[in-house]
Amino acid sequence: MIESLVAYSVAKRGWVLVLWALLAAGLLAIAVHLKLDALPDITSNQVQVLTRAPGLTPEEVEQRVTRPLEASFGGLPGLDNVRSLSRYGLSAITLVFDEDVDLLRARQLVAERMATSAGARASGVEPPELGPISGGLGEVFHFTVSAPTRTPSELLELVELRVAPVLKTVPGIVEVNTWGGAQRTMEVRADPNQLVARGVTLDELRVALTRTVGSQPGASLETGDHHILLRGTFLPRTPATSATPW
Repeated sequence: MIESLVAYSVAKRGWVLVLWALLAAGLLAIAVHLKLDALPDITSNQVQVLTRAPGLTPEEVEQRVTRPLEASFGGLPGLDNVRSLSRYGLSAITLVFDEDVDLLRARQLVAERMATSAGARASGVEPPELGPISGGLGEVFHFTVSAPTRTPSELLELVELRVAPVLKTVPGIVEVNTWGGAQRTMEVRADPNQLVARGVTLDELRVALTRTVGSQPGASLETGDHHILLRGTFLPRTPATSATPW
């Protein structure tokens, strides 16, 4: 067979050369458009569910959060296996789906089950969150924002409200996280002696502050062909804005 193939190739050397030239051109065209990656992402088709449980031990996290959440995910279409990890103050569940399952569809199904799970309503547990749509080999790009005329709080708000929304519209960007800066907060320091003198507990003070800061909806007034909405607001505009200290 080999002798016959060699003899035929020698006899039809012109066609053999044409065939090899066509194969070489086809391989070259494929190589030009071939996407190469030094560290290819071999992460399986998976969805992560992360739940923060401040103050709970790993045993409590496993009993109150991880197990109820795992039970609620049973029977999801295309679910291959479930892995979980319970640490101090954190529950991490990894749901691995078949490769033919659409990842966005899988995340939607997981979110629906997650919202009705008993583990998501446990006392002292924050609402579960879905992990980002990326594997452990995803690239991370860091950048800094600075300005001599802006405060750290202004820079943080600029990044969160202006820069981050623009970056999230770029194809391939999974999420944008901010680090550093300063958040604007209103701090109320209560005098324990004054609280005791007036018979007010710290929790009552917290509830009163929550009710008096913000906005309250009201009715509407009809004026001609349109309505005017009424609402009451109290939002501190300057650091000096404060109520009567306790």
